[in-house]
Amino acid sequence: MSDLDGLISPEEAKNILDSADPRIAAEEECRKQKVEHNWQLQNTEPYLRVGLPNGRDKKWRVLNKERSDAFLRHNFASVTHLGDLDACLFRDTGVIEASILPRTSGTSWRYERAIIELPGIRRVSGEQSTPDEEQDADPAPDVEPNEIKPEDDWVLGFERPEGTPFGVEIGTASERFSEFSTRGNMRRGRVPGTSRPDKFTTLRISGVTATRHDEALRILKRVSDSLFFELDLRFDTALKVAPARPARYVRRRRSLEDPGEGGGSVTRSPRTQYAEKPLSLYWYARSAVGLPLLEFLAYYQVLEYHFRSYSRRGTLDKIRHELRDPRFDVEDDSDLERILTLTSQSGEGFGSEREQLKATVRGCVAESHVRDFIKNDPWLTEHFDGDPLKGVTGIDANNKKTGYDLLSQLADRVYDIRCRIVHAKEDGKAPGEKTSLLLPFSKEVESLGPDIALVKFLAQKCLIAGASRLRP
Repeated sequence: MSDLDGLISPEEAKNILDSADPRIAAEEECRKQKVEHNWQLQNTEPYLRVGLPNGRDKKWRVLNKERSDAFLRHNFASVTHLGDLDACLFRDTGVIEASILPRTSGTSWRYERAIIELPGIRRVSGEQSTPDEEQDADPAPDVEPNEIKPEDDWVLGFERPEGTPFGVEIGTASERFSEFSTRGNMRRGRVPGTSRPDKFTTLRISGVTATRHDEALRILKRVSDSLFFELDLRFDTALKVAPARPARYVRRRRSLEDPGEGGGSVTRSPRTQYAEKPLSLYWYARSAVGLPLLEFLAYYQVLEYHFRSYSRRGTLDKIRHELRDPRFDVEDDSDLERILTLTSQSGEGFGSEREQLKATVRGCVAESHVRDFIKNDPWLTEHFDGDPLKGVTGIDANNKKTGYDLLSQLADRVYDIRCRIVHAKEDGKAPGEKTSLLLPFSKEVESLGPDIALVKFLAQKCLIAGASRLRP
């Protein structure tokens, strides 16, 4: 069901609900505060959809009875979401709060340990206050890290030098932010005795007078970039503000009920072995989920590993045809020159890198497979039809471009993206490039999910094409 399926009128919703239901009170508050909203019916149950501001966009939340009650307690009409980040501006209190994560990959307990080992951390009781308010601390404020338990609230405040406009702290997410945070609402557990999600860590900035989305977002980025860089310099702890990706950009795991190409049992013993070196590159790419630029390049390296094999294949066929020609004369210099011309290119591969990629793509995947892969997935179809990436080759799965086959389009697009990732010139452009470098954490990089899925598909096809029967 899409977000807009099953819309019903307010009168229909109120006829189903009890008059004391908090969803009705939440709708009245939406109307009073001019917050966009509507009603949706799912399995005979009315839900209130509330569109909280996020710049020029809206972030829609579907409220049941319990969530409506929480939204009312936390003054949802004063909440502004901040861009593609899991962050909110609370306009009524002048506080920005944002979920934070480690920049480096690793286990969650190592990340949490790195945070709570920072000097100055203290345990607090109850709801987190803003950085400028006093905390109800334990008698021994500087507790040892191993004394802080997962269920504890804690805070790490930073000294506010004279003239500094903002108060800053890191700590357990506030109950209010937990209700509006994407990360908070994705966590399944709840703190015992409350409606609050499991604990997670946030950055809080107080003293914010900005009320406009863009200005608040700039404050968050300036403060977080400066704070996190200094923490990394002093304590080797690399942090970042967590993204709040739209659902259409979240990589989706194939359902076990729909095993896809090949079908059949998912428990069959392997009967095929795959080349060890490119497979290790593939596993490296699989471990880089959450780092889209690295993930894309790692899958590209799987393709690159096969360049020499596939690019030489066509040349070897041409040489073979020349030698088989009954008219070929080993004593004729012109005949030998034709062979020399065919073999005079790089021993690492034949043709430019772009041409080697095209040869590899053509050698390992059929055009019909690519077309089905794209057209059978609305996520991919929507992405390539809209195409948020500028300056890269577009994909026309219907092949309307005369003389420009789908596999060539695909190879050119993959190579264009690869160039935008690796050509890190000071001016942001590589020689001959029309567009700039793909920068980490940009909206373009956040939209790379379908392109990563596509290059992953090609990497899988390359591994399959080079596979052999499993040997004992």
